[in-house]
Amino acid sequence: MQRRDDLPPINFSALAEALLARAETLVPLWLQGGNIVGHEYVCAGLGGGAGRSCSVNLTTGAWADFSGDDKGSDLLSLYAAIHGLPSQGKAARQVAEELGLESIAGIVKGGNTPVAPAANPRPALPPKAAPPKKERETWTPIVPVPGHAPAPTFWHHERKDPAHTACYVVAGAVYGYVVRFIGSDGRKITMPYVFARSDRDGSCKWVWRGWDEPRPLYYPGGQPPGGRRVVLVEGEIKGEVLQSLLDATDPGRWCVASWPNGSKSWHKADWSWLAGCDVLLWPDCDAKRERLSKEQQQQTEGDAEARAALEAVQPLLPEAKQPGMAAMLGIGALLRDTHGGTVGLLPIPAPGERPDGWDARDAIETDGWTGADVLAFFDRSRPLLAAADAPAGADADPPAAGKAAQGKKRGGPVGTGAGGDGKTGGKAGPELVPPRKGTPAWLEPYWDWEKARWLVSRRVVIDALENDPDLAGVVAYNELTNSIQCRRAWPWPHAKPGDVRNADALLLGKYLTDTYGLPAISRASLDEAIQTVAEAERYHPIREWLIGLQWDGTPRLGKWLLYVLGETPQSINARLFEYLGLVGRYWLQGMVWRVMEPGCKFDYCPVLEGAGGLRKSTLVEVLASSAFFSDTPFDMSHGKEAQEQVQGVWAYEIAELAAMSKADVNAIKAFISSKVDRYRVAYGATVESFPRQCVLVGTTNEDTYLRDRTGNRRWWPVPVRHQINTEWVQRWREQLFAEAFALYLQGEAYTPSPDQEQRLFRPMQDSRLVETAVESELLRVLTRRPGGTGILEIINIDAKFVTIAQIVTALGIDAAKSTPGLEGQIRGWLKQAGWTHGKQRINGTPANGYKRPEVWPPKDAVAGLDEEPADVPAEQAGQDGPGAADAAPSGDSGPPVADYFGEGWDEPF
Repeated sequence: MQRRDDLPPINFSALAEALLARAETLVPLWLQGGNIVGHEYVCAGLGGGAGRSCSVNLTTGAWADFSGDDKGSDLLSLYAAIHGLPSQGKAARQVAEELGLESIAGIVKGGNTPVAPAANPRPALPPKAAPPKKERETWTPIVPVPGHAPAPTFWHHERKDPAHTACYVVAGAVYGYVVRFIGSDGRKITMPYVFARSDRDGSCKWVWRGWDEPRPLYYPGGQPPGGRRVVLVEGEIKGEVLQSLLDATDPGRWCVASWPNGSKSWHKADWSWLAGCDVLLWPDCDAKRERLSKEQQQQTEGDAEARAALEAVQPLLPEAKQPGMAAMLGIGALLRDTHGGTVGLLPIPAPGERPDGWDARDAIETDGWTGADVLAFFDRSRPLLAAADAPAGADADPPAAGKAAQGKKRGGPVGTGAGGDGKTGGKAGPELVPPRKGTPAWLEPYWDWEKARWLVSRRVVIDALENDPDLAGVVAYNELTNSIQCRRAWPWPHAKPGDVRNADALLLGKYLTDTYGLPAISRASLDEAIQTVAEAERYHPIREWLIGLQWDGTPRLGKWLLYVLGETPQSINARLFEYLGLVGRYWLQGMVWRVMEPGCKFDYCPVLEGAGGLRKSTLVEVLASSAFFSDTPFDMSHGKEAQEQVQGVWAYEIAELAAMSKADVNAIKAFISSKVDRYRVAYGATVESFPRQCVLVGTTNEDTYLRDRTGNRRWWPVPVRHQINTEWVQRWREQLFAEAFALYLQGEAYTPSPDQEQRLFRPMQDSRLVETAVESELLRVLTRRPGGTGILEIINIDAKFVTIAQIVTALGIDAAKSTPGLEGQIRGWLKQAGWTHGKQRINGTPANGYKRPEVWPPKDAVAGLDEEPADVPAEQAGQDGPGAADAAPSGDSGPPVADYFGEGWDEPF
């Protein structure tokens, strides 16, 4: 077997020197799109492009990509990083072969020894022309991505199976992606992926390169802040985790944001996207240590264990110099000073108290923080108020000993340089001036000791509303009206509890100035502070009232309505007596359920019928109280007026149903059926949902007012024959609702059963239908005696199957001139009369029509319970009319009349 000699080692240093000699040619070729600045070549990154995140020293070959952790000392390592090559050896062979530097690098072409030129006595032939070098293609990102762009594949020639993909999208516009891969050594590799146009031929495709500066921000929720408070974190994954938790806990109030490429490239992002926003900064809790000195590096060269041990005992960097905190302080200063934002910094643990890199994701997924924990953490934020750039201030020396002896600067707002503990720094300055005597402890952090002034922001107003004894508890969010209200009067003249007035914010600013000497505070900060505090203090006036009631144990709900209407067991028949008792019970129970469980199903509307002056409207107002009653007319069929009018109302009166058209009544029926009102409030940014909390009550002077023969189960007619005893209702109102609330707590039914609806409610509803001339004629033509010719021979009392066209003709109208309105009336009447829709052959041709009911013609017209005589026993009432089979009381028809009131009807309670 032939022995194979060992390959000679690659001469890396000689190859690196050869590459360095051609640096000014090679580097612009490798990283196209950059510029030569002095002795350096700068570009956006290892993919090239315009920017300054990546820098190459053309004199020494040293390079670094500041958007990540990649760096090296020569051009060979730069070539390896650009091409993603795993080793220097592979990079050396590839670049040597590409540039014809095999002999300099000592790379063997095919034999066992380095290739050397062979001696040749003949004149050497002229060398062949080298093939033209293929020009490296450069790309320019297109943002946002156009709609015709193909879907991204995320294919990479070196990396497989992305571990995470973050889509940079804003309001539906995609800007690109940031993709995370996991290397074979477990290292996280994050790469941007953008849709770009070729600078060479104009073609477009998805490429692995970064955005040109300024770079877009990342919104995990896909939407810009739009008035929401922003929480800024470093990294896409933790942003998604935090946004998901906030959406589930406190939806619609928080917008999480981040930026690409980590803490070293924050200054490359487009921070104008957050201009004017209220931003909370949540830095990573890093625990980086000081670098080894050159002497320490030399002492441990070649001994990895000794170097690691020495690095582990190096002092921790000050908090302001930790990468995550330094980036956040820089961003905060930029947002505050350049973009007019309000910036707060969250109090993360000190370096070393948590594992290096502890962040929002660790708090939620590892430490088990709930949404309430996160919101409580947000409440501990302090304003970033320093005028100087925070990272620069972190490099300052601590105060001199003499100055510290005179008196330390007290702990102030984050970023002001407060405290002489060496963490926030702060050079010796002018004499420190304390705030005036009597300043409360909650206000002291906002005093600038060096400049002797108050540092005001929205945060100081929030603290005032929460801690000032005259302001605490004033504002709260009313869950009935869905608005901010004053639970007690403001501490200035002429103030009253109730709605927050436009001038209240300005008067609040005046109060803070007069009481504490604060300078003028912007109207926006005052308004936002009031809203912030109110959102945290929610209340519901009716729920609080109901919970505070004490029922005396006497049942009244089953008979109160009968009593106040002036009816007795002798004045009305038994079925009407039972019906009115159920209406009174379910009416008040429905009102309780609607406020205790907003949006619950209660799609019914009691209708008080009777002449004017019988106190119908007054009854509704007394039940709900004047504060929560309304009868303002509105148009239910257009816009959001109806939804707005019922906010903050417990009972709403719909007056004069009889005067409304069929379309109006249909609109009311649809409105009654709604469980949630969805609309955009005035000056609101988005459509919001408001679960229905009110009950609608109708009033009318007529006894027929329903114009549609379908959907009438929603109406509960209540005949009023005497003046309503509203004084009694006012006296016993609390006990009525106390009993209804007790039944709510027991889970008692608050809507009629199917049997009750069929036996008691439906006859009352059907008897309120308005009969039209067409409907009267329909009954005539379908009950006339047979005889005659033509249509008279078909449409008569003996007809067993009829079509719409036949009935139209029987009414004397040409079937070709029929209208949808007429045909709708015919269908509704037939259905109401018991005719069923079906098909049948007429003269051999299938036809749609209606089949006659078993009992035809009807024996009597439909009668309401109030039309039956009072002396008719319940078991006999209505047996001769339609639906006799349904007239017999069921098991839940209630006790006999005498059992309702015993012997004392004059004093039934």
